[in-house]
Amino acid sequence: MQARRIVASLGLAALLLGGCHAGDGNPANPVGKPVAKKLTPPAEAAIDPAVTEANRTMASGVPIGSSTAPLEIRFDLAAVPRPGEAFVIDVAALPAAPAPVLRLEVTGGAGLTILEPDGFVAFEKVQAGSLTRLKIRASAATAGTRLVQVRATMELPGGPESRVFAFPVVVGGPAAPAPAPAPAAKATAR
Repeated sequence: MQARRIVASLGLAALLLGGCHAGDGNPANPVGKPVAKKLTPPAEAAIDPAVTEANRTMASGVPIGSSTAPLEIRFDLAAVPRPGEAFVIDVAALPAAPAPVLRLEVTGGAGLTILEPDGFVAFEKVQAGSLTRLKIRASAATAGTRLVQVRATMELPGGPESRVFAFPVVVGGPAAPAPAPAPAAKATAR
């Protein structure tokens, strides 16, 4: 009796194993294992060359506070500013989400006067992955490290979100004196 149970159990096991591997007749592809399909890689989103250039050449602003507004601000200063002289700071806003309106407001820290823009500047229909440029004209009366702050406010579907970025500007010493003119050559008599 016990021999019959063993034989019946072996027969049932063989039947079940045969059914599991009865796929498409290919022993390398038994039933139960998924067939690997060749997937084409997703097309990479086109990146604006201006965004790539800004990421490569401009300095990141330092975020102040804990806001999670989806954007980054980058700064560039072409030359070391001199005391009493106006200088230009290039600003690039790089939003990570689209917004109907993006507002940028520039303020200067102690010892730094913002000449332009006066008040906030609004940009409409800003797209994710795009670059929005702003030029800041400023001046500092004395040499030292000054701070520029840009508050970026994005009008998003869930309500406005703001984020503040800071950028240190090192204002150099006074301009170097002009070189003295070369002495006139003496006339020689013959």
